[in-house]
Amino acid sequence: MEIVVHGKSNSFYKPDQVILSLNFNVKEDSYSKALDKGSLSVLEFVNNILIVHDFDKEDMKTSSFYIKEEKVYNEDTKRYDIIGYSYNQTAIIKFDYDMDRLSSMIDDVSRMLNPPIYNVDFAIKDIDKCKENNLRKAFDDAKNQASIIADAAGMTLRRCAKVNFEPFETEYISKGYARQISQLDGAFEDAKMMSIGQTINSVFTPMDILISENLYCLWIAEVK
Repeated sequence: MEIVVHGKSNSFYKPDQVILSLNFNVKEDSYSKALDKGSLSVLEFVNNILIVHDFDKEDMKTSSFYIKEEKVYNEDTKRYDIIGYSYNQTAIIKFDYDMDRLSSMIDDVSRMLNPPIYNVDFAIKDIDKCKENNLRKAFDDAKNQASIIADAAGMTLRRCAKVNFEPFETEYISKGYARQISQLDGAFEDAKMMSIGQTINSVFTPMDILISENLYCLWIAEVK
């Protein structure tokens, strides 16, 4: 007899890594001014924030950089007029989970002349190991279900003949995933009126990270 079961595993893990994403944005009336002011903002961050908080310059990884024309549509000429240039640079810093370090950095960045927009994610460094553990749990769950069905039918479960991440003979897809559900978004500009670092350290607790796995298993059962 063939037995098809859906094994599931949902586990929560404490985050052990902080991912700080930064977006440096400057608008000026000329290309050279935008480049100079944007570069100075990044340099200020590196010298006064990154190095001060015991990071190396290489710890900040740039993911994108561009300077583009800013345009507005002119109804009279039916053309787009250039009104300036914008400097855009995004970067990512990853470090071990440490709320004291994060809150202190946020306080210091709030005092910059042109603070970047930021996004804070909380992650798991060894996500593969967590997913592996969840796969084992999902398989064990499928085996337990198949054993119950086989026993109820008066048979013995022999072996697992097939495993898939998708239900057999359907188009519905349910793959395992690792979802970072702890997130903090905002801009540092409003932080100049208060100590964001103290607020985060006292009231902010990141949620655990949910990792789910789904396995569809085909088991073979035989008469006892």
